[in-house]
Amino acid sequence: MEALPVLEWQLNGSCNLLKELIDGSTDAEWTRRPFDGANLVGFTVWHGARTLDWAVQCAVRGEAEVAARPEWSGIAPREWLFGAGVSRDLADGIARRVSRDQLGPYVEAVRQEVLGWIRSESADNLKMAVDLRARHLDRPDYMTKDVWAEIESLDGIPAWQLLSRPSMSHIRVHYGEVRSQLQVLRQPVRRESN
Repeated sequence: MEALPVLEWQLNGSCNLLKELIDGSTDAEWTRRPFDGANLVGFTVWHGARTLDWAVQCAVRGEAEVAARPEWSGIAPREWLFGAGVSRDLADGIARRVSRDQLGPYVEAVRQEVLGWIRSESADNLKMAVDLRARHLDRPDYMTKDVWAEIESLDGIPAWQLLSRPSMSHIRVHYGEVRSQLQVLRQPVRRESN
């Protein structure tokens, strides 16, 4: 079995899951916190999209992220990073500033970039270890203590594993998280009777 078509299918699936969350939530749900300690729904979905962009473009390919393009400056200012290691206040601000209508086209742009790349990539290249320190030379903000603590375990692993973890598994974990949070938000408020 060829691994590249499986990776392509999984990467496309990650985009599909993100789009499902964008399309399947309301504007009101987007900026709600389902319970104390949880992120706002919109931040978690935004973080999934940004993580996919970072993992493929920056970490694996060593290229500029799709978010660095001028047309995406409003939904991904440089100081927002890709969501790893950011403060709760910043995360909340991202969810309130980036709407579902803005994030959907960004996910599609990431999808086009990622799928165009994986379709022309060689399996041998994906066996090579990823040096995150080298990949982040032009992004020292990705090397701050809080961000590095979130991604350090990915340093030195083969590119195919890096694709499989943040670009696929991580997004699927957040997909389940957001789906559960939406269920909580949609439950009618129960009043205890005496």
